[in-house]
Amino acid sequence: MNIFEFIQGFIIGLSLIIAIGPQNLFIIRQGLRKSFVFIVCLICSLSDTILIIIGIAFSSYLSSISPLLIYILKIIGSIWLITYGILKIKNSFKLKEFKIDDKNEIIQNVILTTLTLTFLNPHVYLDTVILIGTIALNFHYKLSFGTGVVISSFVFFFCLGYFSKFISKFIQNNKSWFWIDNIFGTLMICYGLFFILSI
Repeated sequence: MNIFEFIQGFIIGLSLIIAIGPQNLFIIRQGLRKSFVFIVCLICSLSDTILIIIGIAFSSYLSSISPLLIYILKIIGSIWLITYGILKIKNSFKLKEFKIDDKNEIIQNVILTTLTLTFLNPHVYLDTVILIGTIALNFHYKLSFGTGVVISSFVFFFCLGYFSKFISKFIQNNKSWFWIDNIFGTLMICYGLFFILSI
């Protein structure tokens, strides 16, 4: 283990993951709801770990990845994000009573949404797989570098989720959640449109 390359991996990992995208917005929302926070953070962290390992292990082959695959992912991801955003805004108008730690939320739906937001986001492949894989080519101790990147994902996701859970006590009324879901839905639609325009 090379501590210098480990630290570099940790810093690079944080710098890439810290942007607020669809996945991070969902973690924040689940944290504020106090709903399956651990499971959502764990799924995101493990998903990142898998993608990071793939990126580093196959770094020398990444340049040959078909542009058509990225194009298809952008189309599918865009449609899903826009649809999801519209549904969130629509549902916010139907909210009669907001409940913290809502037991009616189905874990299977939460898991599916987390996985979809992770793997249908084209930037996950561009940043986590291709970019990190390319950066890894510059490091001699790839295991140390990769471990640093992986740990940065775990630290970031769990801090984001549980910090959101901590501040949820200040957001416990219907009006707050009406605006949160509207902002959340609008941002999802914007990300979907951004992906389409970037094609």
